Amino acid sequence: MSELEGHFMGEDEPMVIAITQLRDSLGYFYQHIADTDRPLVIQRYRDQSVVMVPLWEWQWLKQVEAKVRAGEPIIPEEEPHGH
Repeated sequence: MSELEGHFMGEDEPMVIAITQLRDSLGYFYQHIADTDRPLVIQRYRDQSVVMVPLWEWQWLKQVEAKVRAGEPIIPEEEPHGH
């Protein structure tokens, strides 16, 4: 694994990368996220508190968050059959 590939936890898991490596290679990782839709966890020292995700995913998550905060169901309730 090259230094630019970071650390993958699993096929469906986000990639983890040190912030110093991200600074040096931001364009590469931007393209990686855009091409794969896989999130990138940014690690600074031992802290992993920031994740880069595609813009569409962030917008969707903000919509879900707004519904949760408003007490609305995230998944619409089923209508009775025939209506």
